[in-house]
Amino acid sequence: MIQESNNQKKGPMIEFIKRVLVVDDEAEFVKTVERHLKREGFFLDSACDGNDARHKIQYAFLKGFPFDLVITDVVMPNLGGIGLIKWIKKAHPNTSVLVTSGFVDNDMTMETIRPEMDCYAEKPFTPKKMMQLIGSIDRKRRRWQQRNRKENLKGQQAN
Repeated sequence: MIQESNNQKKGPMIEFIKRVLVVDDEAEFVKTVERHLKREGFFLDSACDGNDARHKIQYAFLKGFPFDLVITDVVMPNLGGIGLIKWIKKAHPNTSVLVTSGFVDNDMTMETIRPEMDCYAEKPFTPKKMMQLIGSIDRKRRRWQQRNRKENLKGQQAN
């Protein structure tokens, strides 16, 4: 269930990320991340594994409210983070990913994420670090959207 925050603390620093899905099989980590992001003014939902996340991502997309960011662990039961990221890249390429893990094959993770859209963070990390990463992803999304707009304008002018 999407949790909305009445607190609009998120300043002008974060413009392109509003809806966030937190995916992790560690309930305490999910609660901690949700508590902090809710204070920052994000719209939140959570999932306990990649399969649950896929359903929630698809449902939100079909309802017209897609997630801007998925924060996912790598090691989870059922569908893990790497499989989820690969699916997001194909099915929802406009969704950014913040990959988190305490134990991970860093090479495999780095091959999977898109440098122009995503970030990686080793657990544990502070709320301040999480906001810095989200800010970095937000700037990446801004540049990506600006490039896409320019390409679309060039395509329209060519026609």
